Amino acid sequence: MLLSLSVRTNEYTIRSFNRDNKLVIITLDGFRWQELFNGADSLLLNDPSYHADVTNSKALYWAANKEERRKRLMPFVWNILAQQGELYGNREYDNNMNVSNPYALSYPGYNELLTGSVDLTIFNNGKTSNKNLSVLEELNATVTYKNKVAAFSSWDAFRFILNEKKSNLFINSGFENLPEHNLTTTESLINSIQTEIEDPKNTRYDELTYLACKEYIQKTRPSIVYLSFGGTDEAAHQKKYDAYLQQATNADRMIGDLWQYLQSLPEYSGKTTFLITTDHGRGNSSGNWHTHGIFINGSSQTWMALLGQAIPARGEIKTGQQLYLKNLKELMLKILAFKKAS
Repeated sequence: MLLSLSVRTNEYTIRSFNRDNKLVIITLDGFRWQELFNGADSLLLNDPSYHADVTNSKALYWAANKEERRKRLMPFVWNILAQQGELYGNREYDNNMNVSNPYALSYPGYNELLTGSVDLTIFNNGKTSNKNLSVLEELNATVTYKNKVAAFSSWDAFRFILNEKKSNLFINSGFENLPEHNLTTTESLINSIQTEIEDPKNTRYDELTYLACKEYIQKTRPSIVYLSFGGTDEAAHQKKYDAYLQQATNADRMIGDLWQYLQSLPEYSGKTTFLITTDHGRGNSSGNWHTHGIFINGSSQTWMALLGQAIPARGEIKTGQQLYLKNLKELMLKILAFKKAS
């Protein structure tokens, strides 16, 4: 099973964390396994109803074979992560990963990921405070990680998903300004830009979310960071396949930049693991790729990528197995308990 193979340890005590370990959890909202493993879909790429300019999109993302297409779409994932880490969820090899919740929506998916369980009473994206204990809140309550856990999200619902009032986590969500105390120049600029945006939506630009996260890391040096990108889901719901692909490429670039940056810091270099996944899938046909939910085939299908000190360099996993989003909480705890062989 994944939980014994991916992390290079078979013996661990769930509370015996290695305080040197750092974990970065990253999600790309509603990003399909099809594009991750195969690159741009030819049917969608050639459909002018989903593009501002088909010629431009094809020039950016098309190649004759899937190996080249996926590298064009996500160069960090396929040139670096796939060489040094692991990828799960390519259904062409019967390597399956799904959500366990029946709804295949964002709030139920994020709850499953962060609590390790399914709550059937969370069945939509309504902004109600989550009564369940997230792994982030649980870790923040330990002596090892007290005040060393932070979450940054483009979607503003994370203040409720992580129950900001109850959890006492540092959460920066949506177009929420960063705390005014001791702002860096970059943080002040982020607040200024957000203030000037007319008619802000529920989902902030991923670039602003990433800059806020990176600046916080530079200033505060947290041990556990959750970074949630929302651009792929926003573009898909607007039926803009060109923007959907662009948002995936943007996320890949920022993930690569963060990885490189952390390797330059002694506190993180050789001590950090990235766990990258999604909250749900999308429709698996050219007519419903843009939506998802309980009645949309393909919506439960997800994936995961791992990179870091605790992860073997096995690349794309091509053996048959069934994994679920709810399994990843235990995996996170294993990663944090990992100790190098002496």
